[in-house]
Amino acid sequence: MKLFMIIAGVLCAAMLLAPTADAANKVDIFIYTDTVQWIGQAQAVEEAEVLADLLDGQDGIGELILHGPAKTVEAWTKKHTVDNGHHLIVMFGDTPPEIYDVGQDAKKETVAERFLDAGNTFSNSADYFFWGQGGRNQEGGIKNMMDIPDMVQWDDNTAMSVTKEGKKLTPSLDDYATDRPFHVDKLKNDWVLEIAFASDSGDQKGDRCDPCIVHNTKTNGRLIQVYQTANQDDPKGEVIAEIILNYYLEVVGALDVDPQDKLPALWGDIKRRR
Repeated sequence: MKLFMIIAGVLCAAMLLAPTADAANKVDIFIYTDTVQWIGQAQAVEEAEVLADLLDGQDGIGELILHGPAKTVEAWTKKHTVDNGHHLIVMFGDTPPEIYDVGQDAKKETVAERFLDAGNTFSNSADYFFWGQGGRNQEGGIKNMMDIPDMVQWDDNTAMSVTKEGKKLTPSLDDYATDRPFHVDKLKNDWVLEIAFASDSGDQKGDRCDPCIVHNTKTNGRLIQVYQTANQDDPKGEVIAEIILNYYLEVVGALDVDPQDKLPALWGDIKRRR
């Protein structure tokens, strides 16, 4: 009897200390604005604050760090490099060199790569994904991160038409022209287009997309790009928030209620922000 009580006590303590399923699934987000590119610092800060305001306190959102400084991003990224954590780093045109500074050395393993390969996510707006301020990584940045040697993001003023899915999930998004679209036709090595909110064809079959999410089906890593445009006044904060709240949290299993119960009110709230 005494042994049974000891075992029962240990089990109860373990249950109290163990995180709930909801807590374990929450997405932590680090919004980085220390260095930017193709967007003014003040505008990046404004868009980041719009994004944080829309995300704060929402179901499925865990720790939210606004204007996370470069000096802390490395420690945060290492802490959040957990398998299928689905945690998210949001950037505005520049990747913090503290976590990703390969230059042209594709063999150099980085904190950012380990974070992505563990099943986490980067979001980027403004300049070319992983290019780096001052051309730090150039084309090699995204090629190395995705392990796709011929991946590029060229084509200024590429017309984007909002897809059916984009109209439903990102109501702040209108047809526009992007300068650094995702080249869907170059995806390989387990990378696939998960969803295009706008594309050159106006559907999920286009060769170029932005905003969109690409997904590595082997590692569960994701890249979200939203308005990779040169110094345009796009509603970046709103659209990033809509993608996260209306799509991303559900697809990675972070919500603890049926998202359909929340979407209509949520969309309306976002539309009134700007």
